[in-house]
Amino acid sequence: MSIVERVVSTSGPLDFAKTGPATITGRYLRHFWTPVALLDDVKPGRARPIQIMSEWFTYYRGEGGAPHVIAFACAHRNTRLATGWVEGDCIRCFYHGWKYDADGQCVEQPAEDEGFAKKIKIAGYPTREQFGLVFAFLGAGDAPPFPNFGGFDESGSLELSSYLRKANYYNQRENSSDVIHVQFVHSKSDFARSGFNRDIPTLTADETEYGIRGEATFADGKVNVHHILMPLGVYEPVFNREAGWIDHLAWRVPVTDESHRSFIVDRVHKTGPELEAYRAARAKRERARADAQSVDEIVTAILRGDMHIDDVPADHPDIVNIQDSVSLNVQPLISERVDRLGRSDHEVILLRKIMAREIAALAAGKPIKMWRWEEMLSIDSGT
Repeated sequence: MSIVERVVSTSGPLDFAKTGPATITGRYLRHFWTPVALLDDVKPGRARPIQIMSEWFTYYRGEGGAPHVIAFACAHRNTRLATGWVEGDCIRCFYHGWKYDADGQCVEQPAEDEGFAKKIKIAGYPTREQFGLVFAFLGAGDAPPFPNFGGFDESGSLELSSYLRKANYYNQRENSSDVIHVQFVHSKSDFARSGFNRDIPTLTADETEYGIRGEATFADGKVNVHHILMPLGVYEPVFNREAGWIDHLAWRVPVTDESHRSFIVDRVHKTGPELEAYRAARAKRERARADAQSVDEIVTAILRGDMHIDDVPADHPDIVNIQDSVSLNVQPLISERVDRLGRSDHEVILLRKIMAREIAALAAGKPIKMWRWEEMLSIDSGT
């Protein structure tokens, strides 16, 4: 049995669906900078708990707005730190006032002897803001260099969004590598308006220094190129009804083994009045989304058999999210199923092989590939 077959068919040490801190895949993913929050998830001077890869952390912003990520609980008696107070770039525990700096070092203990604080340190994680996203290095040891984004933000307007999906992150990762699903799952959506799913394309995929470069060639000769950023990202052209083709940069970050959060940066190639018109249309869609039946309610009703996906209007503001959730939310973990893959799954197979290879290397104490994104993020993906 090959290493890939072993990973897919068992939940043993090479199961890359599970990402808790004690798992081999969790250890692997923690070797890289990971988006953990939108900067504006909390206001300056406030804190909140966040869960990433089945582990809890404290995300807070200093009074000046700088983002920080430290351990979930106070070392004293394990009260969650997010219930406390931010003071400057430090956070003070709600329970007994122990105060920690952004590195996790305790700097003050009001009721204890002087000198005790310097003996107490909790985990503090290197943190950076980029595009309005908060990235953290959650692994052990020194953080690698922060990724070079290749001037991604130098052309066009950047629009941020995020959503939580009740599906394993890796199922979503493979969904991004599965071009053919667009022809069926998204047959009634903006993809149809764009002409993307006009026919079944010919597919190719190759490993690169940043992950995978995939091509879909259609009968009319047009080529769509998308990029898988290892270990958690994707970069691809996406058709938006208000903006036309945009550059879509997203990360699928595990929250638990049954859910993940997508962090998205869309680059819109409009300026001046056209950009203002796009933003007005986007705001209108957000209002419609707020007024519409929730995605969870619709997906639950469809999966329960109370309605069909065709009962959802094609112009529903969350139609693509609903369609993908119907496909993914009840899909078992990759370690708990046996797939029958065909030639159209070439990129899915390649992704599994890369993940299996890298995790096996880590498990054996061998070097892993440190992915470089800047090459990909300077490319025109084409439509």
